[in-house]
Amino acid sequence: MIFKNAKRIWINDSPKSEEYGYFTDKFVWEGGETVYLKILAETDYIAYINGTRVGHCQFAGYPHEKYYDKLDVTSACRDGENLLEVTVRYEGVNSACHIDDGAGLAYSVECGDTKRRQLAYSSAATLCAPEHRYVSHKVREITCQLGLTSTMDNATPAFPLSPAVELEDFTATAKVRPVKLCEDCEPVEGREVIGDTPRLYDLGDEYAGYLYLKVSCAAPCEVKVAYGEHIEDGCVRQLIGARDFSLDFVCREGANCFEQRFVRLSARYLQVICDADVTVEQIGLIPVLYPVTERPCNLTGLDREIYDACVHTLRLCMHTHYEDCPWREQALYALDSRNQMLCGYAAFREWEFQRANLVFMSKGKRPDDTLLELTYPAVNTPAIPFFSVMYPVAVYEYAEKTGDVTVVSEVYETMRGILQKMVDRIGENGLIRNFPKPPYWNFYEWSEGSDGRAPDASERCDLILNCAFVYSAERFRTLCQVVDKRFDVDLGAMREAIKREFFNEETGFFRIATTDSGYSQLGNAFAMLIGLGDERTLAAVRGCEGVVPATLSMLGYVYDAILARDKKNGGEFVLSDIREKYGYMLSKGTTTFWETLDGAEAFHRAGSLCHGWSAMPIVYYKRLLHEFF
Repeated sequence: MIFKNAKRIWINDSPKSEEYGYFTDKFVWEGGETVYLKILAETDYIAYINGTRVGHCQFAGYPHEKYYDKLDVTSACRDGENLLEVTVRYEGVNSACHIDDGAGLAYSVECGDTKRRQLAYSSAATLCAPEHRYVSHKVREITCQLGLTSTMDNATPAFPLSPAVELEDFTATAKVRPVKLCEDCEPVEGREVIGDTPRLYDLGDEYAGYLYLKVSCAAPCEVKVAYGEHIEDGCVRQLIGARDFSLDFVCREGANCFEQRFVRLSARYLQVICDADVTVEQIGLIPVLYPVTERPCNLTGLDREIYDACVHTLRLCMHTHYEDCPWREQALYALDSRNQMLCGYAAFREWEFQRANLVFMSKGKRPDDTLLELTYPAVNTPAIPFFSVMYPVAVYEYAEKTGDVTVVSEVYETMRGILQKMVDRIGENGLIRNFPKPPYWNFYEWSEGSDGRAPDASERCDLILNCAFVYSAERFRTLCQVVDKRFDVDLGAMREAIKREFFNEETGFFRIATTDSGYSQLGNAFAMLIGLGDERTLAAVRGCEGVVPATLSMLGYVYDAILARDKKNGGEFVLSDIREKYGYMLSKGTTTFWETLDGAEAFHRAGSLCHGWSAMPIVYYKRLLHEFF
């Protein structure tokens, strides 16, 4: 057993949402040997040995597969008796980043690298109490994707300790965290912005990390800190619809110091909101980044500015897994991460992160289904069939870029199940029919005709989904050779059906859907990527009047189609398009790249200004200007 004698414990036998527990134990170490702390907590933890923080940030798993941290804590230990303290947060809600599977903590303190001796472990003998430094049962959502905010408390005294309650075990299927731990960077202090908005602070750039706050209060009070990526309204845009981007702090009279490590946030601007007599002594973020080694780049001028901002965007969207954006969601999506993986092969020297994310996503299948959930880990999401279809493409690209084909056998069944699900929905016209909503979302990108908002029509067939299936199935067939398997489907017949049902002989364009006569740049790009279309179709892919343009997330497919068909001028077109679109964002003062070109005003003023899927210029700079790398 990984945890040997350790039991799953909690402070009571009926945990409630947003509940914090404090656990403490002692162990004796005689020096010499390495000391390890194995720990698994729901939903998150912060661990200390002798007052030194030795670990935090639980890797969220699935109910059928948990993950634990194995931490070398030797440097925090001393000869003789040592004190272990763990604060655990049980959030108790489902989100786009976590599946609620009940509260609990399991730990084992061990020493020795060969013959391992257990020095302490979680059990009914562990002493615990409600954690007085956080407010329990105050349920307030940041966003439905992120889950709940957290309130720190500096005014409540410690509660008396009592023995822990043992719960049903959850460590039997536990595996060690599949990615490296993130690393703290130097704290970044906010600079107060002098203007009409009081207590507004500028970090100078966007960062992802943990908030720290030092305030002096004339009397007990509650302080709120709002955070955001911009101040286009003259203040931090805290409330956006049902979203609330803020953290609360309960203060006592006098000096108060806080470091909130249960909520990782992303922001450039911070705003302290409080009507009481409060002096802000210090406020800022402790940035955290996933450790990677960046490849050298010798681009200059605008190209270098774009490249650097792309890398900065990527790094802000890498923590326990890939994230679509560090501010609003922090969620792992199959298609967003496919873009980020491609950028990572070009920008960083490591590829273990890509592999870990591919394997992790493969476990996120819907109940009684073979398609993937929308995000991972999550349940009952509006799953996107197109995103699932592109998952085998990401696996193929990983194997192609790294030469590591060992991942294929691990995720083979997931890939095959996805593509077979598509085959099963092929109708009499030879095309894959749209999926019913709910529970599915027939989404491709945030543009007219492709955003999944069309009326539900069971016989509607979308151009992009059908082309993407052919594109993916071709690559999956190559992967099948690695594991000595076959995938038999007549892709030639599908190409004929796509041309018959979508191609307009007069214009040379492919229409968006069998029930939509409009045209999209992305749809025509996918048609060309599977070998269809002619020079007129290339005009649609380049962008022309009457064709809905592709959004930032999908430009890679557009660029790939152009480079494949226009070998003479395609490269110059791609570079020019990158410089125009990304130069525009830089001209607005951004240091990271946006979700869409509408910036913060997109999605009813909730547009993300740092989105990992928009870092794709890295791929094309490396491909077209390789002499600078």
